[in-house]
Amino acid sequence: MKWILLLFALTLSVNAQSPVDKDSKPGESTIAKKVDPKLHADAVRLVEVSGARQRLQDNFKQMVDDGAKQMMQRCQRCTSQYRDEWEKRFLERSNFQDYLDVFARVYEKYFTDAEINELIAMQQDKGTSKAASLSPALKEKLTSVMPDVLGDSTGGCAKIGAKLGGEIGNEIEREHPEYLKPPANENRP
Repeated sequence: MKWILLLFALTLSVNAQSPVDKDSKPGESTIAKKVDPKLHADAVRLVEVSGARQRLQDNFKQMVDDGAKQMMQRCQRCTSQYRDEWEKRFLERSNFQDYLDVFARVYEKYFTDAEINELIAMQQDKGTSKAASLSPALKEKLTSVMPDVLGDSTGGCAKIGAKLGGEIGNEIEREHPEYLKPPANENRP
């Protein structure tokens, strides 16, 4: 399904380039919402049948590399050693399940269990001789909620990546100050 692939591509490309978000305290801006266990299980199943894990694994290194290149364009003090160490640590410490959980939570927020099951059936029918199609009502809903789905997914994944990327950046700065060029005004009398 093209919209799922687009969702993952947009989400992950933003993840490495987002600024670090401030951590919010529990209850600060959202109230924990109880999710129906069946809805949650079906949302997780949709993520699985969509092939999201494999696409994430196949594309993650390239997306992190692209993010590191963009970071280098914005960070005048960063050296190639800094970039290499940042990228290595980011790849080692990233947990794909964290990103996949974001998608499941977003599906839970925007779709009913019946709609999620319809999306699952469509994914499963894609590999068979059956014509994969959605009901007109779900097609219309996808059109109307897709901007919000993309925004929430991108934001959730960007928050994960930004938090980890910021932690790694701080660690490298502490452990390897030699990986940063001196500030431009530091050498002036």
